[in-house]
Amino acid sequence: MILVFDTNALTNLLSGDSRIVQIAGQEIYDHYVIPLAPNAGLRLGFANGTKEAQNTENYELYKLEFPVEIFYPNQDTSIIYAELSTWAKQNDISLSNNDSWIAASSNQLGRRLITLDGDFKNLLQISLVDIS
Repeated sequence: MILVFDTNALTNLLSGDSRIVQIAGQEIYDHYVIPLAPNAGLRLGFANGTKEAQNTENYELYKLEFPVEIFYPNQDTSIIYAELSTWAKQNDISLSNNDSWIAASSNQLGRRLITLDGDFKNLLQISLVDIS
């Protein structure tokens, strides 16, 4: 089964958050996907931090060690993005552009999203991993 990471869950995984590490380590997951938005957000954080080279190196090593795929949006993703964003707006659900791209990517892959962000909880179109 594929596990899709939101930015905050990915950041916490790389920081060694035991909750995220335990979930990601479950045997039901055999592949991990990082949508382009969280990948870019993480790299932005690295670029604006004090340990850019170290953090980038650790991230690249993590991606080599585990079956991680960076998911790049395509035309299908953009259609899902538009549908999800419209549905959210019509239902008074506030989503950032990045969250909409992450949700669209997760929906397109038909997989589970791991997040610490409560903004996704009202999206019926995606399946969230329980982090409690």
